[in-house]
Amino acid sequence: MRLFPVRFSNINKMLDFYSQFNPSPLSIKQFIDFGLNACPKKSFVFLRKELPVRLANIMKEITLLPESLLRMPSVGLVSAWYVKSFEEILVFEKTDPSESNLEKFCKSLIQIRDRHSDVVQTMAQGILELKESRNGAIEPSTELSIQYFLDT
Repeated sequence: MRLFPVRFSNINKMLDFYSQFNPSPLSIKQFIDFGLNACPKKSFVFLRKELPVRLANIMKEITLLPESLLRMPSVGLVSAWYVKSFEEILVFEKTDPSESNLEKFCKSLIQIRDRHSDVVQTMAQGILELKESRNGAIEPSTELSIQYFLDT
């Protein structure tokens, strides 16, 4: 199943490309050390590669959710948030770490963070929508798929 319509074939190609990679494993110590010692340019160089990988992996996981859940309005909204965020991060894929680009990147990150602040609640709403559409019952296989997604 494709996450985007055919008119977004370039986004699909980028999604396929970035989803091939695993996110960089970071320990809490590495994360804190990096945050304390990294200059903005190093952070930019790391994040402009890391964020598309992480977003692409999540987006691929979303496509593996049961079709019945993917049809729920709230899940469609979450999916659209990830598409928009992925597109916004890709803008910086080949940009240099100039002061202007760093400022634009930080503004984009803030918008993305704010956009995704309600992902958990909105996904939960999608599950409730599915449950209501099924008169309160969700098949065990659907439940297992949802649980796997939430765990990852």
